[in-house]
Amino acid sequence: MKTRVFFPMAILAAALCLAAGCIAPTSRLHYDPAGQDAVKIAVILPLSGSNQAYGRRILDGVALAADELNNGPGIDGRTVELLTYDTQSNPDTAAERVREAVRDGAVAAVAGYNSTELDAMDGVLRRRRLPAITPMATIDGLTEQNPFLFRSSFTDSQQGHALAAYAWYWRKLLRLGVIMNMEPDDEYSRSVARETAQAFKDLGGTVVRTVEFSGESKDLVPTLRSLLTAGPQAIVVPTETAMAAAIVKELRALGYQGLLLGPDSWDEESFMRNCGDRPGDCAYIAFYNEKNKTREYQLFHDSFREKYSHEPGSCEAQGYDSLKLLAIGLGNARSIEEFTRNLLTVRGYPGAAASYTFLPPTAELDRTMYINTIRPAGRNNPLPHGTNSRSFPYSKLATYNN
Repeated sequence: MKTRVFFPMAILAAALCLAAGCIAPTSRLHYDPAGQDAVKIAVILPLSGSNQAYGRRILDGVALAADELNNGPGIDGRTVELLTYDTQSNPDTAAERVREAVRDGAVAAVAGYNSTELDAMDGVLRRRRLPAITPMATIDGLTEQNPFLFRSSFTDSQQGHALAAYAWYWRKLLRLGVIMNMEPDDEYSRSVARETAQAFKDLGGTVVRTVEFSGESKDLVPTLRSLLTAGPQAIVVPTETAMAAAIVKELRALGYQGLLLGPDSWDEESFMRNCGDRPGDCAYIAFYNEKNKTREYQLFHDSFREKYSHEPGSCEAQGYDSLKLLAIGLGNARSIEEFTRNLLTVRGYPGAAASYTFLPPTAELDRTMYINTIRPAGRNNPLPHGTNSRSFPYSKLATYNN
């Protein structure tokens, strides 16, 4: 008797589709490279609420990049039309804005100011098959798990590794203290704290003490005194901007003179305004180097000044680069696999904020990391200000480790 072979219809259909060069429905983009209309790109950012200042700055950079694309090659020879959506600094609203963008005909997005917003949008981007590049969100894991999500930003773990390397290799320090915010909505603080501590231990250093606080802590002085009794040569303060400035100022008031380390949340004027006139020996991670001498940065800087009549910063540069990278990904791409392959051709791409390389197989990002140090306020600078101390591609840290 002959053996009957059962071949499920779904598998048969997929096999026939693959043989015919079809694109699986779960991979197909909304973008048609042969279309004639403008390419609609959603920009999903906080334009009101607590984060509106950052969202509006990112949008300015995206708009400048759109101008340049429309005055040049466009995307597959077509102009770019930006569809702007306000998340209202609310994660739930952010997820709904992705759905609206797809209904309005958007084929890709620059999306997500912070990790909380991006986490809320993650599943919707995948289900709606909307490829997106996030300009500022640093949360680990999402881009590795979602084939439709990419980043122009570094991650929390990359920040932690860079801070640990700075303390260990360049400053030759052996003992690290860690401050961690335990508020439920501040996973950013805990993530950077954990990553920095683990990276420092992996290099051979000692984490002498980790102290925790929450919003219920009315007085941080006892917590900080407890940390100082452990004798750290450096302390990492990976909290949001206002809290980080207050902690830096308090540590100096308590007489601590060692190195203070911070993530990208320190790279804000409000931090410099509130950390004290002489914050002392400090270093932090930055997205952007305003002293960059590359031709691409100078063109971005001059065009931005001409359009907006003020200096650009990290948010503007990240928004600008995100749209330029998104345009590369979309070029003649009908599926997310083709979009990803396009990004994998990006090797040392010179953007306004950084040099970018997407690594196989999933287009994880290797980009320039900047470590800034802080100079005190003085006659010509009414506020303390950051200046670049180290610039390197993230992948270079592996050569130090070896």
